[in-house]
Amino acid sequence: MSDWPLVGARRFETYVRWSSYVAVSIPAGTLLRSALAADRLTGAPRSVWVTAVALSLALVAGNVLVTRWSIDTVVGRARRLPVGGVIAWALVLAAFVAVTFVLPLPAMGLTVAAAIGAAAASLVPVLDARRTLLVNAAAVVLAVPLVGVANIALLLVGAAVISGVLWICWSSAWMLRVLLELQEAHETRAALALANERLRIARDLHDVFGRTLATIAVKSSLASELVDRGRAERAGEEITEVRRLAEEAGTEVRRVVRGELRTTWDDEVSGARSLLESAGIRCTVTGGTVPEQCAEALGWVVREGVTNLLRHAAATQVTLVTANEDGAVLLTIANDGAGPARAAADGRAADAGTGLHSMSERLGALGGRLTARRDGTWFLLEAAIPLPKEDLV
Repeated sequence: MSDWPLVGARRFETYVRWSSYVAVSIPAGTLLRSALAADRLTGAPRSVWVTAVALSLALVAGNVLVTRWSIDTVVGRARRLPVGGVIAWALVLAAFVAVTFVLPLPAMGLTVAAAIGAAAASLVPVLDARRTLLVNAAAVVLAVPLVGVANIALLLVGAAVISGVLWICWSSAWMLRVLLELQEAHETRAALALANERLRIARDLHDVFGRTLATIAVKSSLASELVDRGRAERAGEEITEVRRLAEEAGTEVRRVVRGELRTTWDDEVSGARSLLESAGIRCTVTGGTVPEQCAEALGWVVREGVTNLLRHAAATQVTLVTANEDGAVLLTIANDGAGPARAAADGRAADAGTGLHSMSERLGALGGRLTARRDGTWFLLEAAIPLPKEDLV
């Protein structure tokens, strides 16, 4: 799985953190600029400079710590925010606002607005849009009496500073949250693709080697019986066939893993007939032509159905019937091995068999269905696949 979304999220997180840190540092910049201007223009005492710098740095430090906690919460790495630290941060903000009215510095209303906006912006990354709007309104309302109602221009600039700082931090955190969700969706899609591929391989291995192993078992049993009857030459032929099947199994494994495994209706019917006759079971195939669109899926049904009846039924004859009825292709595999002694076993195989479940999924993907039922001493496996609309015209 590619790791580029993860790298992108980490880089963007770094950008969001530092851009937010810069945004919540605005009070330090505005107050520092005002202090420098006052020192040049009014010759303010050095104590004014020291007080301004100390308060601004303390407030910025608190804003950065709260912002860090907010972004950690967004990315799922939040630690508990100390109550004492929050109280100290609030006291520093209050002291900052109070001192601005005492210091002989210009544009203190704008500095107060920047301080309130930056403090609010420290918290908004963890909030949704509705709560952020409420925080924005509360910060503006709080700043109105502090900035000064009489100076409308300064009041509008202060409201713009508060809203700008706050929404810059919120939008950056929102984009980070979206990117993390996209990364999670990418990882989930990759995991699902891997799970689907494993499921496909498991299903194909079961479908392929179920019949291969059943064929090997039948031919090995036949070879053993031929040896007991003294027909060594025929037994040797069957053992050679078993070896050929074992060698072909390795090739089929590679085809399954590469997704190259395909089956045809004629090959499956021919293989089923040969396997059943090797087991001494008479096989009759009747019915119409199977359309190409349905041939592969119904071929897998034949493979699984014949494998199951060799394992679970004491059949002597099997009938494969195909028909085109009511816009669908029907396949019925019937065997006479569902006597009273086999009923429970056949029922369990039909209800819980992995292979039949796999066949149901194959047919379901084509809009078809698979059912299994008993009719007296006969066991019937019935499959139906609707024909494409163009074939019905």
